[in-house]
Amino acid sequence: GVPRPSTLISWVESVPSGFTFCLKFPRAITHEKRLVDCKPDTLIFLDVLRSLGEAAAPGLIQFPPDFSRSRYGKRLADYLDWLAGQLDTIRVGIEVRSPDLMTPAFATFLAERGMAYVLVDREQTPDAYPCWEELVTAGTAPSFALLRWIGDDQNGPQGNDQLVAPRDTQLDAWAQQLSRLHQAGIEIYGYMHNPYEGHSPASVRRLQERLAPVIPLPSWPPVGTKIPKLAEDQPGQLTLF
Repeated sequence: GVPRPSTLISWVESVPSGFTFCLKFPRAITHEKRLVDCKPDTLIFLDVLRSLGEAAAPGLIQFPPDFSRSRYGKRLADYLDWLAGQLDTIRVGIEVRSPDLMTPAFATFLAERGMAYVLVDREQTPDAYPCWEELVTAGTAPSFALLRWIGDDQNGPQGNDQLVAPRDTQLDAWAQQLSRLHQAGIEIYGYMHNPYEGHSPASVRRLQERLAPVIPLPSWPPVGTKIPKLAEDQPGQLTLF
């Protein structure tokens, strides 16, 4: 669903300056309607992103695994052509999970329309970084990148409170790849999921340690940030709602 205006205001007022929200487009657009008669829904969601102002990170459009070029290619191209004309300053990342869309050609198609091909580190998913490397080398990459570190979300760690499956090799590689994107002037956004190593905050810190020698990082949390404390009877992460 789409958050109410009052909810958006409370989000923005509750975070420090510089904090951004990365929102995912409704499933109704991609999974239920499959891009059919979904322009009104899209415009409503774009207004949500606009209302966040400077607190808006790139929006995420995530397609289901069976949304393939062979079956939906024309519909997808038409929708993205239309969407490109609606974005203004809004940034959007596109995540595809069908192999016939995980190509440099599709990454280029998106970049030409000001959108970003979402990078995903997930078991059984092809490495898409070479698609980005081609864009960076050609000087045609979008100004932002959106990444998702997922790992093995089917058979990997089931808990969410401790690191149990370290991915040192992958994090080492990502530090170098992110450095390459940063040097190209690309603004980087990412989601770290618990199944990646078992505890996403620990994974973020481990990535941060690897990035520190190669990318100048701001202090975290920002100076003056008040960190809420969980009550003893309130385990787990806080909610936005």
